[in-house]
Amino acid sequence: MATVSDWVLTTVESGYAREFAGEALPVSIGGAPGDDIHLAGVSGSVQIGLLDGVFFAQPGKNTDNLRVDGERIRGTRRLEDGNVIALDSARLGVELKGARLKLTIEGRVTAGDTAPPDLEQIARENRAEVAIAPVAFKPGVTLGTRASRKRVDKTTIAVGIAFFILAFMGWFAFTAKSVEFVFEPGVDEFSLPSTLFKLHVGDRYLLRSGKHSLAAQLQGYYPIETEVGIGESPDQTVKLSFVKLPGLITLTTEPEVAADVRLDGAELGTTPLVDVEIPPGPHQLEFRADRYLTEVRDLVVEGKHEKQALTANMTPNWAPVSLTTKPAGATVSVDGEPAGTTPIELELTAGERVLEARLNGYNAWRDTVTVLADTPQELPVVALTPADGRVRLSSTPSEVAVSVDGEFRGRTPLTLRLSPGRAHEITLTKPGFATVRRELSVAADSGRELMIELEAQFGEVDVQSVPENAEIWVDDRLAGTTPSRLNLLAVNHSVEIRAAGYATQSEEITPRPGFSQALMFELEALDTSSGGGFPRIVTTSLGQELRLIPAGKFMMGSSRREQGRRSNEVLREVEITHAFYLGVREVSNAEFRQFMADHDSGDFGSLSLNEDDQPVVRITWDEAVQFLNWLSVRDSLQPVYDPAFGSFTAARPLRNGYRLPTEAEWAWAARAAGRDAEVVYPWGDELPPPDRSGNFADLSAAQILPTTLVTYTDGFEVAAPGGSFEENPVGIYDLGGNVAEWIQDFYAIDTVVSEQAIVDPLGPESGRFHVVRGSSWRSATVTDLRLAFRDYSADAREDLGFRIARNLE
Repeated sequence: MATVSDWVLTTVESGYAREFAGEALPVSIGGAPGDDIHLAGVSGSVQIGLLDGVFFAQPGKNTDNLRVDGERIRGTRRLEDGNVIALDSARLGVELKGARLKLTIEGRVTAGDTAPPDLEQIARENRAEVAIAPVAFKPGVTLGTRASRKRVDKTTIAVGIAFFILAFMGWFAFTAKSVEFVFEPGVDEFSLPSTLFKLHVGDRYLLRSGKHSLAAQLQGYYPIETEVGIGESPDQTVKLSFVKLPGLITLTTEPEVAADVRLDGAELGTTPLVDVEIPPGPHQLEFRADRYLTEVRDLVVEGKHEKQALTANMTPNWAPVSLTTKPAGATVSVDGEPAGTTPIELELTAGERVLEARLNGYNAWRDTVTVLADTPQELPVVALTPADGRVRLSSTPSEVAVSVDGEFRGRTPLTLRLSPGRAHEITLTKPGFATVRRELSVAADSGRELMIELEAQFGEVDVQSVPENAEIWVDDRLAGTTPSRLNLLAVNHSVEIRAAGYATQSEEITPRPGFSQALMFELEALDTSSGGGFPRIVTTSLGQELRLIPAGKFMMGSSRREQGRRSNEVLREVEITHAFYLGVREVSNAEFRQFMADHDSGDFGSLSLNEDDQPVVRITWDEAVQFLNWLSVRDSLQPVYDPAFGSFTAARPLRNGYRLPTEAEWAWAARAAGRDAEVVYPWGDELPPPDRSGNFADLSAAQILPTTLVTYTDGFEVAAPGGSFEENPVGIYDLGGNVAEWIQDFYAIDTVVSEQAIVDPLGPESGRFHVVRGSSWRSATVTDLRLAFRDYSADAREDLGFRIARNLE
């Protein structure tokens, strides 16, 4: 689309050309000293402008002699190729090609450029009164000759006037437009008050083009006073519609109550309402009054100031409820508000109401009554009972369970309400303490305090361990070292044994008074290589399971004879000396969104990758390790990654927080750990993969991927929920297939083959790319499907996620 600077005006006068860019418009051309282009001997001016990609001409100030193609211009006129602009004695030829306007200026105007006479103006001028004055008598002039000249003059004037009128009528008939005015639904009165020259012929008017004021009236409707535009078409129809006046509506209620009225949801007023103006058409009226049901009525308003009336029948939203007590004189409250004394008839609003009756010396009566609108009720006589006695009961220790006559009443301290005149059995119980039973009687409306002390009960527990001298912790408090005999309260306790270099053990026990019990613990020595003594599974605060992977030695990379091998898979012996934890499943979208709520893994080929249980993808390495740092802080562990030069790097030595697996750890867990021999593929050493071996590029993905396994189907076109396929020998899912995984190591190609095993490698300390390991749902080639396959990246991908790793404590 052209911009303002693309539009150009060129003027040519006497062979001299000037150009004006679109930003310089409008340009003034004329005889005034301030005009941009000055024309000598010319009165008035014309302005050439640009608006919304259209060149236009309009008369300058005090200019009434501007014409385009012979038509006088009083407003704005669009310019078209071939137009001729006439200004006094100057003539401007128009050449318009696209965004370029050329004006050729000449000095004289041809007769064809002259506008027709403005007959309306002439007619107005001819209305001026002509003064008649006496003429002095001069002798010597022949009377007959003078009279003859007068007759000739009058005849000439009459003929001139008749000719002028005929000429005007002919010009008017030739230039006027035939216009029909159509009114809906009709019209009583209609006029064109400001139009001087108009001719009414049948049901049409002859009018000059331009603006005309119009006035029309129809009983019952708003009058029309507007301005209509008559165009250049010789035959035109102007359609106008009357709008109905509002109706005059009277609104009342039966019975007569002050009801708030809403019209179509808006406040209208309070009944009675007389002759309220409401627009014609269908409406909904709501009548609302205290203690009455809301009444909704539909009303079609006729309008045209016609009077209508509507009465709403209001249904009471309350009912009389009778209440009698024995004895009488009880104070009654309804929903907590005082209402009188019994016997009483209450007018209650429909719904559930809480009634209460109180009388000194008697227990309070309380009940919930359902009140139906306009439905009287008489409640059964309420027999008030003598007031209960009150006992404030406390105990040592506190929080003792209290039962009265076999019914649980709460825990101490509490206030008991007991019926007077009879004995009650009170029972106090608490684990570790002897049960107490008491018999208690109270007088009506009395009060007393009672303190009861319970006797503690203990049992002996002998605690031993191998090796000895281990710490004994009871309910997280140090209680001694093994062997020890503990005298413990006869309640459930947690006994934990701790010794340096050994796995902590614990057991629950409830001592029994009068019976000695024994606990024996055989502590397991911690082995950082096998993981002995450490938990087999640890769980993050997000519920993610990490499984213990024992240490070991294996051949990392691939031999030159392996089919599909790449040059970056240098074969070397690697030893992992410490067991570690590895995430059982890849991190899911739902888990990652706990850290980054607005993350969207998107879709691929219109198939979603963003379901909660699918692995998170389209994240960078930096975003993955920031999630791991966040989770470490959440679980009170040390974050592993430190900011470095706009990115992150793992601390060395590695801290105990969550991290990505090293390349050696990943390869060990995927190829060798838990196996008798290393394998080539996730399922073994041969192609094709057996059914349900993992999520690879199978037949179901043939419509969205260029290459697929032609004989294999796993049921998933893109990423599957974590754990959809069988776990590997050490209990880890999807180390081959589903999504490839970010690795902690910077990417490099090892060119030196060492004769000795490389111990616990962490990879280069810096680099541009990070290692990516494992095949994905896009993988279908021999190269990609192998567990030795090494890839690298600096960017997020739709098939690249990550899983969690962690050191032993």
